[in-house]
Amino acid sequence: MRTTGAGQIEQGIHVGARPAIRASAGRHVAPLHDDLPQSQQIETNTALVTSQSLAHTFITPPGKTILLYGDKSIFPLSLTLAAHAISEGNSIAVVDGCNRFDVHLLTRFARERGLDPQAFLRHAFVSRGFTCYQMEQAVAGRLPAFLGSIHSSTAMVFGLLDTFYDEQAPLREVQQILTRVLASFERMKHSGISLLLTCLELNVLPEERNQLFTTLQQSVDSVYRLELNEEGKPRMLEEKIKKTRTPCLESARNVSPLSYARSNTAEGTFLEKGKSPIGVNHGKNSTNIHEHH
Repeated sequence: MRTTGAGQIEQGIHVGARPAIRASAGRHVAPLHDDLPQSQQIETNTALVTSQSLAHTFITPPGKTILLYGDKSIFPLSLTLAAHAISEGNSIAVVDGCNRFDVHLLTRFARERGLDPQAFLRHAFVSRGFTCYQMEQAVAGRLPAFLGSIHSSTAMVFGLLDTFYDEQAPLREVQQILTRVLASFERMKHSGISLLLTCLELNVLPEERNQLFTTLQQSVDSVYRLELNEEGKPRMLEEKIKKTRTPCLESARNVSPLSYARSNTAEGTFLEKGKSPIGVNHGKNSTNIHEHH
């Protein structure tokens, strides 16, 4: 595994949920060491399905945005879906805004199925964002072109809103960033890219920032909530979201790609096989996509 700079890949770091989180700089949720769900069968509204069949639902047909939120097991489940996709020859890019990418889960998945872990991980790419500005650049500014460079139409975004809850970023500015990110989701969807957005179910303080999650819910094609049933097994419920017209959503439909340029934004860079980082980074942190080794 190769890492560089402040955007380096960290292994086995997990961020769990609290009933309420004060959105201030330097505050992180206590680590919770969760693992791959014990059962490969997931209970849904109507039936028991396998994680492999869920992966097919995510990948085919291409061109969709899906929101998966709820219990902390959403992250190992999402990585399991990614692993199934990789095992069928797909490459996956993950933009991680909450330190939930777990390379050990992917290597274990490969070993348990008799696959070469090193070859398996060559199809997994991760970018870490530490601020909402870096998340915008990683998702909206760099992800579409990077997916094209690896001939992939599948991506995941972990904890998109986690950095948006930071009070050091003014709410009005954060709302504008979210508008641009949602517009990029629409463009990617229409170009045949499928996106899985994975978020913890959080109640943040100040309460006005909870509206960011509501806006995200109303902007996607499908919403699923993951919880644990009485036996401690994952249960995924599809939610019917009543979409309403909001200024943020209306603006997202009309935003120009040129509006991504920001002088105070940490510009993301991508790292491909055997290449050095491309572009210029601003600020203390960089947001890179790396290939695992």
